[in-house]
Amino acid sequence: MDFNNRTELEKNGFKGFITVSELWLDKSPIPKIKGVYLIIDTSFKKIDFLSTGVGGFFKGKNPNVPISELKSNLVKNSQVVYIGKAGTPKGKATLYSRLGQYLRFGQTKNVGHWGGRYIWQIK
Repeated sequence: MDFNNRTELEKNGFKGFITVSELWLDKSPIPKIKGVYLIIDTSFKKIDFLSTGVGGFFKGKNPNVPISELKSNLVKNSQVVYIGKAGTPKGKATLYSRLGQYLRFGQTKNVGHWGGRYIWQIK
């Protein structure tokens, strides 16, 4: 699958394509089902990193990492910045609940979305 091609993403079941800014205003478009979500940046611009991001300190842990670590995890020439999963066979998490955590974490809230913490150090 070509992750840089929206038509390919849609053929493989991805839909919605809502900006983070829009979701901060209204999470209602997010389905309450288990699934996989992508955080993408379609601009393919050079990504700059912040030494200190806006992610929340969950259980007192500092979510920030050195810029060198951020750079080593960056996949160049890809619009996909993060791939997340909501729900396990026995779990209750849904796209709605998991993306809600992700958004609250990015608003400096003390929320458990540790896996996506690197995102919040992107300028």
